[in-house]
Parts: sequence; structure tokens; C-alpha cells
Amino acid sequence: MPPETPQGLQRWPKRELYARYDDLQRSAHACFDRDGATYEQAQAEAAPLIEQADAIATEIVRRARRTARWAWRVVYVAGAIALALIVWAAIGR
Repeated sequence: MPPETPQGLQRWPKRELYARYDDLQRSAHACFDRDGATYEQAQAEAAPLIEQADAIATEIVRRARRTARWAWRVVYVAGAIALALIVWAAIGR
């Protein structure tokens, strides 16, 4: 399977990303675990798999960062609302 473009990976569901990453990782490790293969041969076979896995890992990290930014925005908004309610309750007394 050729490496996906970053735009193509953005359309993949999270479950598929993790499953494909796991498959690539297993395949890359299998290249090194084979009997009779030299390290250089295994490295040459694993290189495209590692490149694809790296692209998928980059997409996973991009999504995690986006989720973290969204979560912090929610925390800030909730804090601002809580502060406004406390001030409003204090002024209303």
C-alpha cells in the first residue's frame, strides 16, 4: 500500500488509523524477526513501512493536539462563566 497523503489520512476514521498503524508496526518488526535476513535487508524492507507508520503517527498527534486545544477552550469558557456567576451572586447580595 503506498503511503497516504496527509489530506487522505485526515479522512480516515480514528479506529482505522490506529489499526493501520498497528499493522504497519507489526510488519516492520516482522522484517527484523525473520531468520536468515541481514540487518540491512530487514532495514530496507521495513523502511517504507516505517515511513507510512510515521505519516499515520503524525496524523494521530495532529488530532490529539486539536482535541487538546478544544478542551482547553472549554475549560477557559467554563471558568469564565463560573467567575461571572460568582461575581453576579456577590453583587446581588
